[in-house]
Amino acid sequence: MLGRMDRWAELMDRVERAHGVVTTQDLIAAGLSRGQVETLVHDRRLTSLGVGTWRVRGAPDTREARVLGAILGLEGDVWASHRTAAWLHGIRVHGPAGLIEVTRPYGASANRGAVHIHRSTLVPSHHVTTVREIPVTTVPRTVFDLARRTGAKVLDRAIEEALRGDLCTIGSLHRVLAELGGQGRPGTRKMRAALATRDADYVPTSSELTAVGRAVFGCIPGIEWEVPLFDAQGYIRRVDAFVRWARLVIEFDGARFHDQPSDIAADTGQDNRLIAIGIIVERCRWVDLTRRPEVLLAKIMRLIEGGAA
Repeated sequence: MLGRMDRWAELMDRVERAHGVVTTQDLIAAGLSRGQVETLVHDRRLTSLGVGTWRVRGAPDTREARVLGAILGLEGDVWASHRTAAWLHGIRVHGPAGLIEVTRPYGASANRGAVHIHRSTLVPSHHVTTVREIPVTTVPRTVFDLARRTGAKVLDRAIEEALRGDLCTIGSLHRVLAELGGQGRPGTRKMRAALATRDADYVPTSSELTAVGRAVFGCIPGIEWEVPLFDAQGYIRRVDAFVRWARLVIEFDGARFHDQPSDIAADTGQDNRLIAIGIIVERCRWVDLTRRPEVLLAKIMRLIEGGAA
């Protein structure tokens, strides 16, 4: 059996990994009395994060600490979810400042302060994981949950970020939809619509610029995304968009990968190879796609009409 010093050392190691968060029960299990815990609070060596949860003095006041403190302050199974889970996974979804969203089994208590509690009748074990020592819903489950709380554009962007960052697969998103959809859950219809055009062969956008470009040019009949092209010499490159029947390539150029002299030289060389085999190349910048999308689309349509003539 561990002695008091051993238990305390073990607890401090765990607290260090857990963003400086500790519970009253942890402290008592390590050998402290409730009176000693109250003394630590009085001496400001513990800062309250919620009911029975504390941040030890010296530990930084991080968002992770506040989220974990909120979770540990609730009884039973609780997981960070929705926008809070998206943040933990690195998916950008804006929400009310300071709001912490968690999910727990249906029938548990209602919201508490800055913690928004969602209740669910179905949280299978493969829908939850741990990120930075914090219990959290998986990326596919998080995306499904966001379908209820966000607009279609925000959901679409979340899906693209998840796929682009290899945080999940398109198959795992379809699996969660199959498991949760059709059971009267809000967001099912929106999630189904978002995945309707994303099958097993779907290639996610490579950037926010590409996502905007797809939104602008998605109305062009037969347009294909992320298409590898070749000539007699072999592979040229994977182009952002290709209107095959009009022999037109559309590229979305961001400053990060296309403004350096070496990038410009490579783009020019590859463009010349495409032109040599009868393909028109049109390059679009962020300002064109966001400030003058209708003008740009009209220009592309004229090129398509000319190429198809």
